Amino acid sequence: MSKVNVSAVWDRSTEFLGDNIATVMAIALPFIYLPQLVQSALQPLATSPAIGWIVQLVTLAMVIVGLWGQLQLLALALDPARPAAHARETATARLIPVIIVSLCLLLGVFVLLIPVLVALVAAGLDYDAVVRASTTGATVPVPAGLTASLALFILFYCLALLVVMLWVGVRLLLVNAVIVEERRTLGAIARSIAMTRGHTFVLIGLALLYGIVSFVAVAAAQSVFGFVIGLILGGDGPVTVATVLTAVVVAGVATAFVLLITSFVAHFYRAVRAQESADAA
Repeated sequence: MSKVNVSAVWDRSTEFLGDNIATVMAIALPFIYLPQLVQSALQPLATSPAIGWIVQLVTLAMVIVGLWGQLQLLALALDPARPAAHARETATARLIPVIIVSLCLLLGVFVLLIPVLVALVAAGLDYDAVVRASTTGATVPVPAGLTASLALFILFYCLALLVVMLWVGVRLLLVNAVIVEERRTLGAIARSIAMTRGHTFVLIGLALLYGIVSFVAVAAAQSVFGFVIGLILGGDGPVTVATVLTAVVVAGVATAFVLLITSFVAHFYRAVRAQESADAA
């Protein structure tokens, strides 16, 4: 199959967002931005394990709402001619299959992490400390039995795993688009791998660039803006006017990047499908 011009796809992706700004915002504000805002605003409240679990449950609910919003945007970008109501119906119908595939992929990641978990447990990892850290953001103490050789094994294994996950991640870029447009479930994994064949290194470069830029932008919004607004407004306690305003800005920046990548995925899928049809003709 001939290769798709990724730069042209990126241009069409940004054009779609600009040409359909009203419809996009009608989806993005309540279903992508608001969940992001709630997650950012609630995070400082996790000051104890009990409250931490509540925050995590609310966060999970917001993640699902945000995923539903992304699927609406994806359905709309896949076919801009369809009305927003149809995009919403499509997203609702394909939400469960997307969650199923996502859980299967997360299970695969967990399996790959088993050697690291076994090494940490052998070194005396404090399970209770891990639970506290997951709910309150506390620091997990270094296991007392962690030797230099074991630490090197964990380091190199994780580095290798990052490389593998980056490669797999770009090959699975089109999974959600396939689930939405072709009504597949687990079969979307193999289909995405087939559709991204020949574009791996270009997509890896794009993924690295996107990851770096989005991370820097969100981190800057959270640290720099949060620091400045904190100095101006002050306030005591886990939730203040400063933390809420920071959450507003961080959620806005994160939402912008979600819109960009979702639109890109849809238009890259459309470009690959068009190229498949051209090659078959």
